[in-house]
Amino acid sequence: MLPALTLCALSFLGERIASLLWVRQDDVGVSSVASPLLLAWLLTRPHRQSIAAVVGTMFGLWLAMPPMPGVPWQATALLAAWLPLPAAGLAWLARRGGAIEWPPREVAPTLRLLLCVGVALPALDLCWMLAWAQGANLTYSRVDMLHLLLTHAAGYLLLPPIVMALASPRGDMPARQLSRDLAIAALLAAPPLWLWSPLSDVVLPSALMTIFAAPLLLWVLLHFGLGGACVALWTCGTVGLAYSQRGAGPFRALPPPSALLGMQAWLCAIAGALWLISMMVEQQRSVARCLCEAYRQLSELAGRVLVVQEEERTRIARDLHDDINQSLAALSIRLSYLKRSVDESQRDAVAELQQELMKVSNDIRSMSHGLHPAMLRFTGLASALTAFCQGHGQRSTVRVHCDVVPPDGLGDARELSLFRIVQEALNNVEKHAHAHEAWVRLGMQGEDCVLSVSDDGIGPPCRRRQVPTGLGLISMSERARLLGGQLTVAARDGGGTQLEVRFPFAEAASVEMPS
Repeated sequence: MLPALTLCALSFLGERIASLLWVRQDDVGVSSVASPLLLAWLLTRPHRQSIAAVVGTMFGLWLAMPPMPGVPWQATALLAAWLPLPAAGLAWLARRGGAIEWPPREVAPTLRLLLCVGVALPALDLCWMLAWAQGANLTYSRVDMLHLLLTHAAGYLLLPPIVMALASPRGDMPARQLSRDLAIAALLAAPPLWLWSPLSDVVLPSALMTIFAAPLLLWVLLHFGLGGACVALWTCGTVGLAYSQRGAGPFRALPPPSALLGMQAWLCAIAGALWLISMMVEQQRSVARCLCEAYRQLSELAGRVLVVQEEERTRIARDLHDDINQSLAALSIRLSYLKRSVDESQRDAVAELQQELMKVSNDIRSMSHGLHPAMLRFTGLASALTAFCQGHGQRSTVRVHCDVVPPDGLGDARELSLFRIVQEALNNVEKHAHAHEAWVRLGMQGEDCVLSVSDDGIGPPCRRRQVPTGLGLISMSERARLLGGQLTVAARDGGGTQLEVRFPFAEAASVEMPS
């Protein structure tokens, strides 16, 4: 019962309001309302409400029809009973395969729907009205038939997108942003409405006059969707028809009857163009959403890979330190006993073998500490970075200067990420930069925690027109993202490369690296 009453009231009010906008002396309207409104309702509501909605639309349309001299009310009711049927049939056909996709994104379904609502339905309405007029002894001229056809086409092209947009909003927009967007729309609407008005003395070709509305329609389409663009176009069409009645409007160079007809044709053509542009925009947005989702999943996967990598490094370091190194220590002890029991001539060889074994043990211990820095857990980030920089400077030809003042409360996960970034960055400096000195700095700058690793080498890869796609840079960039910031690589003042990781310390405290 509620759908019937709702559609009855909406159809009645819509047709009465639309009739107020008609140019009486030329019998030209902006758009029809009842059947397009029914079409949009049936496309968005459950099937069980269809019959009630159709009946309500028929009754509301019959109530809204003005009395015609010499035409009985039964004939008017017959006309009102037929007009909603094509829209109901199209809605039934469109939903046979399930709910339609809105806004449309595919070319073939969009073109089929556009031809149906812009050509087939208006043509069926016109054919029935002509048949009914012939039975009621009424006649329509060719111009009247063309006006009626364009009026119904405009209604089918403009009203369903508006109703569909209201039925499926894209989300709440902040009041400040909405006010700003409406103000911009008003500014964009001012030039065409003023140039079309009787107050303007500007006389330009009709094609150029209509182009002034393009910025408004495209901007509204991008910011408010197809429904908002149809509202803007409907407003422009209504104002343009009113101006054309007074000898103004975008087609002021034509006689008033031709200007009215041109305005209606422009309204329908632009509505169809907006449908197609909206389809292309939705395609691009769909692709962008898919890319964002793929990037999000890839980032999550990269984060998990880093976690698994750290767990595997910890396991390998523990095995090296607890198993292999302990076994090497046991072998060294046995060699000590062996050295005392062999002849004097063989003791030097055993001692040399024992020294080689200790060297291997030390290398394994260093490898274990590199895989999992135990000092980081027991002494903190500052001591671990300082010791690592000193050890790196002793093992390589690059002299490393370390100035590290980490803030309190970073957390184990973030300290490990920062340590790994420094570790990877210094390895890159040693392998690729051809540098003599490097500087590692960590501290606070305002609300941000900043880590920088710079050198006096040959400069960043991008300076040599190479794309930095190494796994080391990708790993550091992903660790910077997990910290809530980003990694930048740029040329250093005075020569060389500067790598910087900057992240907000307050936000970092609430974001934990997955474990």
